[in-house]
Amino acid sequence: MTDDAFHAGFSLVELMIALAIAAIIAAFAVPAYRDHTLRSYLPEMSSSLQLSALRLEQYYQDHRSYLNGTDCGVTLPTSERFVFSCTAAADGQSFLISATGSGAMQSFGYTIDQQGQTRTVSLPEGWGDSPQDCWIMKRGARC
Repeated sequence: MTDDAFHAGFSLVELMIALAIAAIIAAFAVPAYRDHTLRSYLPEMSSSLQLSALRLEQYYQDHRSYLNGTDCGVTLPTSERFVFSCTAAADGQSFLISATGSGAMQSFGYTIDQQGQTRTVSLPEGWGDSPQDCWIMKRGARC
């Protein structure tokens, strides 16, 4: 056997250094990727809330009330990541549509009312303070 056979490969120290570098990179990359993934689901929520509010306004123009019996006058969207609900005042002259997160989005909560006022009701820890009088769509954002 020649001396070259003993010099091939990596030493244990070199492997440990490479592993440590990979762990440091992962410590920064994984949370950033998770935030990116969560943010990618928020446009679905905002467009669904805005579309539902628009449909309720159209319903109001035809019926002079947001109510259809005891429920809001439109069918709300369905989603895997958000549960949508609507409450209308007893006189049918105001409404509040809510989107409450489910699954990975469970800490998120948003609303819109008949005047178009948007509100962030709840956020995951570390994303910021809630409630706020706008829709917070990324970590650390403010109204």
